[in-house]
Amino acid sequence: MTGKLYGNKDNFRTQKVLIAAKLGNKTVALSGETAPADKFPLGVTPAYEGDALLFGAESIALHLAGTPNNLPEIVQWLQFAEGYLLPAVLGYVLPSVSAANLDKKVLEQYKNELFAQLTTLNNILVSRTFLVGERLSLADVSVALDLLPAFQHVLDASARSTFVNVTRWFRTVVNQPAVHSVLGDVTLATSVAQFNQATFKDLSAKLQKAAPKAEKPKAAKPAAAAPADEEDDIPKEKESKDPFADMPKGTFNLDNFKRSYSNEDTATKAIPHFWENFDKENWSIWKCEYKYPEDLTLGFMSCNLIAGMYQRLEKLKKNAFASMILFGTDNNSTISGIWVWKGDKLAFELSSDWQVDYESYSWTKLDANNADVVKEVNEYFMWEGDFGGKKFNQGKIFK
Repeated sequence: MTGKLYGNKDNFRTQKVLIAAKLGNKTVALSGETAPADKFPLGVTPAYEGDALLFGAESIALHLAGTPNNLPEIVQWLQFAEGYLLPAVLGYVLPSVSAANLDKKVLEQYKNELFAQLTTLNNILVSRTFLVGERLSLADVSVALDLLPAFQHVLDASARSTFVNVTRWFRTVVNQPAVHSVLGDVTLATSVAQFNQATFKDLSAKLQKAAPKAEKPKAAKPAAAAPADEEDDIPKEKESKDPFADMPKGTFNLDNFKRSYSNEDTATKAIPHFWENFDKENWSIWKCEYKYPEDLTLGFMSCNLIAGMYQRLEKLKKNAFASMILFGTDNNSTISGIWVWKGDKLAFELSSDWQVDYESYSWTKLDANNADVVKEVNEYFMWEGDFGGKKFNQGKIFK
């Protein structure tokens, strides 16, 4: 039986599934990049239609590759690759190869996280050819494919010489027949990819020149004016008013602080800048604590809570800054954060669009004149300190 696979053939997730099918001697055929909505309402790809309806690379790959005796060991590597390794890989690679604003501090954090994980993996592979057992498994395929963008774009010869065991293992995996038949020859990075603003502007200018000019529209007879009562019946979209528009502007320039935080040393430049310029009359500082820490499990899932909240608060960015931190370890963690915004009221109550997540947290307004508060704010901004005895795991900045 030939199964149908929906997904982009050049996407590493789809490639995982194609390799898994070869490992399990199963036949699949790519049937387009979009999965049929009546069978896959979530719209997630890759998606598989055959002896089962499945979505997501890992679940499909496990189904197609078969059930070996060491399945639990394989699954643990799949979870590691998807939950810990891949976010660090994409966090470092994507800003380096895309035409996006580059936050150098965040990029450096992702690079350090990736290199820390590669160091551990390098030590594990000192005496191993493969991750599980003595032959290629889905564990190797999943981890190697999640590392593929890094090896192609940012792990240059210098980095590869640091992680010599990981590099040796990666080369071994991508040259296995089942893998090579899908990926072909893999070209490793010769330098660390970096976004070049000048090149981007040059290409944009060339594209604009090459674009065909729009024909000048012919003059048309003016349309008869609609009767007044018909015009009144046409619904007009209301412009959403900025909830902060009527508040006093104050003296604190949030953008200047964000630039300092992004581009200068946090401890010696950004934090002094903040306290020297913070307008206590027209701005406020708040602390939040997640109300349901007993529901927190794996670290990457907890961080997804923070990331999702940030995405839904995109329009708040121009008037707010935050540092949210995950403390503890898997299945024993808490989330709390320090927020700064214009005004002295709880900002989320100013707009119904901002109220999706805030009720999951308790909120306390802090006294900027209190020395203990200053110390706590500094710790959250630097991601360093005693944090009242809590163990720092990782953090995310909203700016």
